[in-house]
Amino acid sequence: PVTPRATEAVRSRFSRTLSIYDDTDTKNDISQVSNGTTEEEPKEYKYTSGYVRFSQRKKEKEKEKEESPPASVSSYRRGRDTSPYSFKTDREKSPSSSITQRTYGGRSNYSNGDDDSNPRFGSNSRYASYNGREKEESPQADSSSSGAGGASGLRNIGNTCFMNSVIQCLSNTKLLTNYLLNDEHVRDINTTNSSMKGSLIKAFATVIKGLWKGNGRVVDPSSLKGAVQRFAPRFSGYNQEDSQEFLRYLLEGLHEDVNRVITKPQPIHTEIDSSLSVCEQAMEAWKRYIRRDDSHLVDLFVGQLKSTLRCSDCNHESVTFEAFWDLSLGIPSKTGEVSLLDCLDTFTKEEVLDGDEMPTCERCKTRRKSTKRYTLYRLPKILVVHLKRFSPSERSRNKLSTTVTFPLNGLNLSRYTDSVSNSSYNCYAISNHSGTLYSGHYTAYAKHAQSGQWHSYNDSRVSKCSSSNVISNEAYLLFFELS
Repeated sequence: PVTPRATEAVRSRFSRTLSIYDDTDTKNDISQVSNGTTEEEPKEYKYTSGYVRFSQRKKEKEKEKEESPPASVSSYRRGRDTSPYSFKTDREKSPSSSITQRTYGGRSNYSNGDDDSNPRFGSNSRYASYNGREKEESPQADSSSSGAGGASGLRNIGNTCFMNSVIQCLSNTKLLTNYLLNDEHVRDINTTNSSMKGSLIKAFATVIKGLWKGNGRVVDPSSLKGAVQRFAPRFSGYNQEDSQEFLRYLLEGLHEDVNRVITKPQPIHTEIDSSLSVCEQAMEAWKRYIRRDDSHLVDLFVGQLKSTLRCSDCNHESVTFEAFWDLSLGIPSKTGEVSLLDCLDTFTKEEVLDGDEMPTCERCKTRRKSTKRYTLYRLPKILVVHLKRFSPSERSRNKLSTTVTFPLNGLNLSRYTDSVSNSSYNCYAISNHSGTLYSGHYTAYAKHAQSGQWHSYNDSRVSKCSSSNVISNEAYLLFFELS
């Protein structure tokens, strides 16, 4: 039989591996929400599983002399060895503009307190959790949030704070959440050319519904993670990942599942007639885009950039248009404080194209020194801004700790757009990253869609916070809605 001493030795040896299954210190009587549905644990095993259950049952069966290896260890190893989404999967090209823009994170801030004294697996190490698994504590009771829909936490299932942060931001996106809570997405599911046949948006909707049940219970996003990694195998396993890349892939997958275009036509590669007015060229470019990609996600998140080339010799201007799902903005200062408008000024600043970069002027019919400038032509209902927190130096990729300030209400973008319609935005969610470029932790701030109260989301922990605290030097993704 396995003696208590031998049992303790196994627990000590695999303490971190087993930590996600061993929450004996948690005394709160709560039930877990698994994949958006409530699962009530038997009383004798409340909020425990894996190794703890095995140990308790083992003690009960010691008299029968029955031997068995720790279920949690064997099942964990077996799951890692036989997973169809192994680390060997080739990572596909990211839709992000540059691979160097990634800011990795995933570890939980709520690991065992004893770990901080471990020099090998300290809180600042990217190996702060064995095999990507982390101890998940019971969410602290917060009477201010309890019972409010949209104020539930998400379980960290192993370096998944990057995913949890993004989900909470999207959960507080009113136009998207209402679409899912009202099951409007069901009628839009595209089973013809969607690689996921609707399974990704169904899994996402289940999690969102779990977060908005109003019971304050923690939601387990395992099923959504499984669907995401089937759509984008680069998110297989339990690596720390970049939240902006995850957001891009998630939105792309959700869009694909509800794309209104049943049969995609071949893309049109011919240039748009430059004799048309700027407005007509913009409309033609937009029509070309939505003839292949047209969904409720596009209605909300996709805008249109205008790029203007001006010949320095004859002053002839030519324009091109491209769709965007988010704006990646450089930060013009390495330290201190800048405004978001400073970042937009840098983004829309005229760039001189000379030497090898000189384009061919349509009028001169030869390569000429030119200027290039971006403006926002079509403003999306939901504007996502990605702050590129890395040093532009080729020798150093240090994370920028600059605080980017902006008004939470009434961000006026009129000077950056040709649009004559409303160009004022209100911020409603922020994805934050703490740590380094290669290891860290993601959290989120979000404004409740109904009450207007700001909340802090840290995996399973949710609490009210003041709007004066949500702008910090850890802000990474900013979510705005047209006012």
